[in-house]
Amino acid sequence: MSIKETISLTASELGYLWTGYSINEMSMWYLTAFRDQVKDEEIKELYTFALEGTKKILDGRKTLLSNESYAIPIGFSEKDIHTHAGQLYSDRFLLYYLHVGAQVGLEFHARAVAMATREDVRNYFKDCLESSTRLSDKVTTLSLNKGLYWRTPTLPAPTSPEHIQKASYLNGWFGDVRPLNSMELANLYEIIGLLIMIETLCIGFAQTTDCEEVSRICRKAADISKKLFEDLVGFIKEDNLPTPPSYSAEMTDTKDRVFSDQIMIAHVAGLFGSLLSQYGFSLGSIMKHDLLTAYTTHISRAGAFTEKVSRFMIDKEWLEKVPGVINRK
Repeated sequence: MSIKETISLTASELGYLWTGYSINEMSMWYLTAFRDQVKDEEIKELYTFALEGTKKILDGRKTLLSNESYAIPIGFSEKDIHTHAGQLYSDRFLLYYLHVGAQVGLEFHARAVAMATREDVRNYFKDCLESSTRLSDKVTTLSLNKGLYWRTPTLPAPTSPEHIQKASYLNGWFGDVRPLNSMELANLYEIIGLLIMIETLCIGFAQTTDCEEVSRICRKAADISKKLFEDLVGFIKEDNLPTPPSYSAEMTDTKDRVFSDQIMIAHVAGLFGSLLSQYGFSLGSIMKHDLLTAYTTHISRAGAFTEKVSRFMIDKEWLEKVPGVINRK
């Protein structure tokens, strides 16, 4: 037997394989439903490309987990989508949805590669990363060609390298408060982009469910996203920089059910999980006190809401258990 067949999966490898399977399996149904709804043929082809890549990634994850005798997540089925429903979101938003999804996928698979040890698992995660990169390239190119890609601003090039000379560089409230640096801006714009997508998606979810509790959760998710967005945009406006466009009006007035309540709530929970991950990643690059305070406050608020959503899913028995450590007690 080869080494890769005798060495068990590490906890890190298992975590990214199992969680990734759950994410990709759910994404497959969203891609299927949105591909059927989108009218623009070029965007539809892009959804087909994304769907084919997702299915291939799922097959690889399923093989690796099955070979190690781990149970495959149950996930969802055709019953969780309604392909004959009226179009809920505009083509413009559906292209943006793919853009944000590709970004999240790139970051997830990059971390997975970094945490993998076994050769076959490393090769698999590298294939996933390459697939996500190809999708991101295609989405970016099509968005640019259609004039729908919103670029973050350019910054003037410094004439020479410069060291930080004053501790006031860390200020955020009083005194000599500096503008945002490029790394703070990069992460700030990425968080804002995710918040824009969450708000629009959840408004549509609330509009198409007939369950008041699910509608309330989705409306709350949209409201939190909007308030966090407005708070962060304040930092950008303070430095006289442009703000990205909102997509909250990019939907029709249909009330046709497109997705089941379970898959909608699962997506809300997953997106807030991605949001928390992005906040956490961004904290390491912050050197302004006021921005640091804003991020930690946002993490607390988004985290409290995520816990409520998780409790709701547990009560409904909708939340699958991630493989973990055996309770030795």
